[in-house]
Amino acid sequence: HAGMIGEYMIEELAKIPAECEYASEFRYRNPIIEDGTVVIAVSQSGETIDTLYALQEAKDRGALTLGVVNVVGSTIARETDAGVYLRVGPEIGVASTKAFTGQVAVLAMLSLFLARRRFMSPDASTRLLKELNQIPEKIERILTQDAQIKDITEKYINRENWLFLGRGVNYPTALEGALKLKEISYIHAEGMPAAEMKHGPIALITDGMPVVVIANRGAQYEKVLSNIEEVRSRGGHVIAIANDGDDRIGSIAEDVI
Repeated sequence: HAGMIGEYMIEELAKIPAECEYASEFRYRNPIIEDGTVVIAVSQSGETIDTLYALQEAKDRGALTLGVVNVVGSTIARETDAGVYLRVGPEIGVASTKAFTGQVAVLAMLSLFLARRRFMSPDASTRLLKELNQIPEKIERILTQDAQIKDITEKYINRENWLFLGRGVNYPTALEGALKLKEISYIHAEGMPAAEMKHGPIALITDGMPVVVIANRGAQYEKVLSNIEEVRSRGGHVIAIANDGDDRIGSIAEDVI
């Protein structure tokens, strides 16, 4: 999922075609590796066997290989031509949110590095890097909402099916959110593009079903609001992840974080 976000960022910022692949699928296909192709292997442990085999396949086909791994001296770190260590500390639990966050941060910096050397102005890159640098402070502010989030959670504690929806770069974020719920709570959860919900999956929404919608302000904000209305028309309860100060979202979502 971090790789999917990396794909979005490399294409949007650096204007370089990118494709995110599941390593477990890549190794059993006949992937097209042209001259000048770079393959980035993303792994917390640096020992993920599917990723390692996919990496070896890419190397055999002549790709330049880069590693984004956390464990120093791991196999993937040794096998790649170059790379970046996440340095987020040891993995304590399977969810490993800090590894995901670190992967996204590294891929963001890589995207900006490429963009700066192609066409992006110094002012534009500096502005984005300043935003990246403010993330720890913003996470601290999010964590002050601990009590509110706990109250919201208790309303849905007995619900066994959840949906997570997002558009654009927030689609892979929705996938990651659903994964976290499955890994930690053993509750069924699905992430999907918000626009695709109406093409079948909307039939699964039952009365009171919790639907987490990432509704940041942006180019697709109005469309996300429309998706929220569709969920509510089927009786779903929307938990919106929205920008601070967004008064509009509160009128159409049951809960807002």
